[in-house]
Amino acid sequence: MNRIAISAAAYAAIVADLPEEARGVEPERTVDGRLWVWLPRPLVDALAAARGPRESYSDVIIRLARLASQLDPKEAP
Repeated sequence: MNRIAISAAAYAAIVADLPEEARGVEPERTVDGRLWVWLPRPLVDALAAARGPRESYSDVIIRLARLASQLDPKEAP
């Protein structure tokens, strides 16, 4: 598991799909209000590989969630 900081919107977009042990956030937040979360290493690696220039993990999560919702409207975040 790896700890990363993501926005509340990004967390809301993925929480339903996370394994039970990865759900939940640490009580401490970053100075800019992001949430510290623990995600499985393969997921963090996939997010890192999907990042574009100047994209945060949150940007990638939200972009992928939007793409997924376009493919399956029942899964819209």
